[in-house]
Amino acid sequence: MTDATLTPEDFKASVVAVPPIALTQSFKVSPEPNAALVSHIVAGGVSILLYGGNANLYHFGLDDYADALSVMEAASNRARIITSIGPDLGKMLDQAPLVERSHLRNVMLLPVAFPSDSHGVGDGIRRIAARLGFGVILYLKRELYIRPAVLEKLVAEGAVRFVKYAVERADPGEDEYLDSIVAAIGADLVASGMGETPTMNHIGRRGLATYTSGAVCIAPAAAMALLGRLRAGGLANDEPELATFLEFERVRMQLGGIQVLHSAVTASGIADMGPIMPLVSLVKERNMPEVMPVLKELLRLEKVARAIL
Repeated sequence: MTDATLTPEDFKASVVAVPPIALTQSFKVSPEPNAALVSHIVAGGVSILLYGGNANLYHFGLDDYADALSVMEAASNRARIITSIGPDLGKMLDQAPLVERSHLRNVMLLPVAFPSDSHGVGDGIRRIAARLGFGVILYLKRELYIRPAVLEKLVAEGAVRFVKYAVERADPGEDEYLDSIVAAIGADLVASGMGETPTMNHIGRRGLATYTSGAVCIAPAAAMALLGRLRAGGLANDEPELATFLEFERVRMQLGGIQVLHSAVTASGIADMGPIMPLVSLVKERNMPEVMPVLKELLRLEKVARAIL
């Protein structure tokens, strides 16, 4: 059975968890701990999982990617799954047949750092969408990666169905690029893509559809409660629930976002994620004391949130 494409209403119904992928000591995808992590996330009320940056798919070869797709297909029996391809066009086209043989039909394009330009990105999106036979999710991670007018055309053509926006700002309230993206395609087609840090603005003020997060993998029920309060406008910057998520993001920024999440999931006892695919490394043991206090607080928040589900 083919998985249905996600709608704006689907995105509004859930925070998007962005999990790591568990590996064996020989750097092969390990099904059991991945399934355990999915079970934890889904039990907390989160219905969408996005495998991309935190899964470190940038560094997966075709055989490993095929194994990862098998894990994602198994997870799709319990949640809506987004896989990722790329970041370069050649890798996207190489991965496309594997996606086609799966039943997954929600695909995000990992962002290219260099070389690219707006019209070239647009042409590449059209090509990969035509190859897959359906529109894709676009990950925007740097200024003018694609111009809003080009993006508007791609959405009208059906080549792009949704956008993950992750261009970092010192002040999320001052973001002309995001304003122009929303003006071009609407807030319902955009997710905030930088964890909890900009959510007071992106969800509370701008009304984006949802947000993506790594901490959600550890505290899904707490994150769903946070999303509801953000939408209702009933959350202050200094409230403990948000402050804990923000502190986890601060530690991730300091020690590495992918690295901290992978190591923290293992340390949480939710699932043993094993090693991480190079060119990324695990958090060093000497730095884990910086991770553990906020990890324990996330687990405490999750326990409280699940008690009132």
